Amino acid sequence: MENHQLSISSATNSSFTVRDKHDTAFSPTATITVDPEAQLEKGDATTTDTPAAAGPPDGGYGWVVVACCFLNNFAMLGIMFSWGIFQQLYSTDIFPGKASSVSWIGTLAFGFMYICGGCFSMFAARIGYRKMICTGSFLVGGGLVAASFSSEIWQLYLSQGILFGIGAAMANPCVLAAPAQWFVRRRGMASGIAISGSGIGGLVFSVVIEKMNASIGHRWCLRVLGIVVFCSMMTSGTFIRQFNNSGKRAVSVSMADVQIMKQPAFIIMVSGVLLTSFGYFSPLNLLPSYAVDHNLSQAQGAMINSFLNGASFFGRFAGGIFGDRFGLVNLTLCCVAASALTTLVIWMFATSLPVLLVYVILYGLMGGGFISLLAPVLAEQFGVSNLTILVGVTFGVNGLGSLLGTPIATAILATAGANNYKPSIAFIGGVMALASCVFFVLKLKVGGKQVRAH
Repeated sequence: MENHQLSISSATNSSFTVRDKHDTAFSPTATITVDPEAQLEKGDATTTDTPAAAGPPDGGYGWVVVACCFLNNFAMLGIMFSWGIFQQLYSTDIFPGKASSVSWIGTLAFGFMYICGGCFSMFAARIGYRKMICTGSFLVGGGLVAASFSSEIWQLYLSQGILFGIGAAMANPCVLAAPAQWFVRRRGMASGIAISGSGIGGLVFSVVIEKMNASIGHRWCLRVLGIVVFCSMMTSGTFIRQFNNSGKRAVSVSMADVQIMKQPAFIIMVSGVLLTSFGYFSPLNLLPSYAVDHNLSQAQGAMINSFLNGASFFGRFAGGIFGDRFGLVNLTLCCVAASALTTLVIWMFATSLPVLLVYVILYGLMGGGFISLLAPVLAEQFGVSNLTILVGVTFGVNGLGSLLGTPIATAILATAGANNYKPSIAFIGGVMALASCVFFVLKLKVGGKQVRAH
């Protein structure tokens, strides 16, 4: 076969010359001139897509993005995952006898974060991550400060619940999607590191909140937390960057996204996420009260919550690494199944501090792995082009379960009476066991381990 050689020489501005030395079907020299500004005015995607066509760098500035996401998750989610400390305080000291009503405060925060996150992911994809996270920082920090002046439960619903949750919803899709956009080979590890910030944050804030409540009171505690989370989120939003392999700074919803959401694999996945979410957050919210009701101190209840968040850090970090090695779908299935098993076998019969610590460590490891794997699974199966939107929709579905799961478990507890947690634990473990069956179907559908270049 005759070898064709092309030489490209730069011309003035955006012109370039192409010479084909051997192909007689074309003129020896052809000069093509491109005016970038004119192309942009016409909406031509060619000139804007070219610079990023090489795909994710699998490193570089991506590590800065991972650090930004870690910091955001450390403060924002770390405080959310320490909600059980406030729930126990509100239920016993501030609003005694109103445990069921109090449980809705944290539930509203989690629910609004995930459900509204599905809608905000579309705005994030269009206007960029920086604006979304920085705007959310005002709402999250403001919600905590407003809660410090609240004297009624409904006021806490609006401040520590809804306002905090909406602010978190603006940031959460961005920090979940960003690491997976910058990596391919290390995608699971990058996402795991980023989301593990919530585990470290929960570990730190569980202890800090309990100490501050005792020393300066819960009102000043909320104000300090508001300042900390505002500064952390603003720093994260300032340096985070969005990567899209089409080369565009922002993307929008297209029919391709709708078609992806109609795929059986996507429907199966979000069904499994929905079932898991009904049980996933309930241990985090109920364990501090469970400890006190089983003759442990409030400090020991806070310690249990801290151990759970600490184990969650290792689970989220390790989940991404092992997911890259053994298959993201495989490990997701294992994490959900193990979470259900430990809940039904260990927590169901735990009455002492050592047994509870064993449970929260195992549950934290498995549950943390599940959360860290969702964005990488979406990227692996459906690509990164509009990952922000797919992550938002998936976690929006997750929000529906988190919004209803803890109140259902609390209502079952109130019906059972006499501090009988077993029916609630059976509900929590049962829905996650059912979810593991759904993820097994997903494994059969798409395979447990595969590598795709996006």
